[in-house]
Amino acid sequence: RSLLLQRIRASTFRAFKEVPDAVTGDDVDSDQEFEEYIQPAKEDFETWANLAEDEAELQQVRQIREAFNVLEATAKETFALVKQNRMKEAFDLMEGKLEDNDFEIFNRLTAEAVESDRAKREVIRASNENTRRTARIVLAVVAFGTISLTLLLAAYLASDLFKPLEELRKALKRTAEGDYNQELHDSRKDEFGAVNRAFNQMVKTIARREKFAGDGEDAEDAELGFNSFTSKMTIHKLVAQMRLRIMELNAELKKTDAETSDEKSEAEIRHAPDEKINLGTLVETLENLSQAIVRVTDFSFPLDITLSKTDVRALLYDTLLRFHDELSRRGVSLELEVDKEIKYATLDHLKIREAVSELIRNALKALPDAGGKLGLRARLEDTDLLIEVADNGAGADNLSIEDEDLQKQRDYRTGLKLTKAIVEQHGGKMKINSEMGEGTFVQMSLPLRLEA
Repeated sequence: RSLLLQRIRASTFRAFKEVPDAVTGDDVDSDQEFEEYIQPAKEDFETWANLAEDEAELQQVRQIREAFNVLEATAKETFALVKQNRMKEAFDLMEGKLEDNDFEIFNRLTAEAVESDRAKREVIRASNENTRRTARIVLAVVAFGTISLTLLLAAYLASDLFKPLEELRKALKRTAEGDYNQELHDSRKDEFGAVNRAFNQMVKTIARREKFAGDGEDAEDAELGFNSFTSKMTIHKLVAQMRLRIMELNAELKKTDAETSDEKSEAEIRHAPDEKINLGTLVETLENLSQAIVRVTDFSFPLDITLSKTDVRALLYDTLLRFHDELSRRGVSLELEVDKEIKYATLDHLKIREAVSELIRNALKALPDAGGKLGLRARLEDTDLLIEVADNGAGADNLSIEDEDLQKQRDYRTGLKLTKAIVEQHGGKMKINSEMGEGTFVQMSLPLRLEA
């Protein structure tokens, strides 16, 4: 812009030199030469005006254009006076208005515009210099950072940082091959120490489980490190309970036979009901025994729990469907309540299903042959999943979840002990509240666990 403006000034100065020549009479074609010299200035002026970028530059264009137009008009007026041979008036106009006023204003405005462009050019030059300087600094910093990172990475790879990972990899490989008599250094206070401690605990747990599965030692001495079915009751103990039931059955039958043999003289009509009672007792006892065996099979194998993401709502519905026919046949009133917040939990689907089934089975057993109420509810409490089963059946006085109390309750003994063991194997708790003639309430509290 400044170069164009300088050229406009030069063309204008050259054109206005024709005005004095016309006034003095030295050049009769001065007006034509004026038009010839002023035309390039007009063209350059339009180009210069189009390069304006901000309001200040647009204001300069308006001011200089106005001064240029006034200057051109005064020059043409002078040429007109010369043609009319009014030399005195033409000279006064040239000396007075044209040179002293109009030309001076044009010269001042164009000079200010050139200076303004020069100042802006200096700002741009300084900005470019700062940009180049900043770019050089950034490049230097990047180069320094790259070198530092390379050196740091080299030192990182050369250190013993990966040694614990290599030791852990080898230990895991030995564990997969069956070597459970190993231990990693766990004295470190960082994450590697925590991982090693967790690995050591895992290997000990696996070793104890393997030992228990191999020699069948007493579960209370196995110390598996968590509350589980095997830590509360072994298969041998359950079998012993079954044998005790059989012995009780034999004793009852012998007692009944002795009583009936002493009463052979009585009428046959009195003897027939006794036989029916004896047969009923036998069938009931054998049924209880078979149910106990089924429960042991369902609950106990495999011994370990298999945690997986489980749809709690679907699990409860699926469990209730197993008792649909009995509930319908006996006319039991069912109340089901599952909180809308309950979606998934991490647990052993099969074992929890058997545990809930056992609680429902016990509740149905306590209800009369027809009618009665049974409730199943699931809700959340902090980070625990609560599954509750209640009935308004016969109930039992002072029924506790402790083993010694369950030993006194023949109807509840095996099922509740197995259920309690499964709940504890999940890291949860189980409680029971029962009153004679009022009913029974059982609650299973299980850790919710968001991930398996």
